Amino acid sequence: MKSQFYQLICILGIFTVFGNISPAVSAKSSTSLIVQKTIVQNPAEDLFNSGLAKSEAGDIEGAIADYTAAIRLNPNYAEAYNKRGIIHARNLKDYPAAKADFDRAIAINPNYGDAYYNRARVREFLEDKPGAIGDYQKAAELYQKSGNTNDYQDAIKHLQILQK
Repeated sequence: MKSQFYQLICILGIFTVFGNISPAVSAKSSTSLIVQKTIVQNPAEDLFNSGLAKSEAGDIEGAIADYTAAIRLNPNYAEAYNKRGIIHARNLKDYPAAKADFDRAIAINPNYGDAYYNRARVREFLEDKPGAIGDYQKAAELYQKSGNTNDYQDAIKHLQILQK
């Protein structure tokens, strides 16, 4: 019995050092320890991730519903506006709704290169050539600042095509 007590003390000591368990655990406590971690939940992010999955699976209505719900929970969720705008443009060909989403994403985060790029694409479809040029220029500038070479080159390519 005394030997088991010392083994328990040694095990608790190992858990204390390596497992970050409080040394205040009593030797009288149960020999099986349960460590619980607090999981911080972010419902808006969960909905955003669900929207991504639904979009990839082809569930366009479900993706829009999830992005909209994420925005309702966090009205400053620029990425959710951007992703919803992409669906409005690419899948639904609703360019005014897409532009409104990109406008909002940019208002929330004026340094969001992807939102400028996506809005430029939509402005091309809406035949707003000066607006598209301005957005491609801003996207290229932001991509260059962040070291995003591939997207920078793509924005420059589109910009050059429009400037011909």
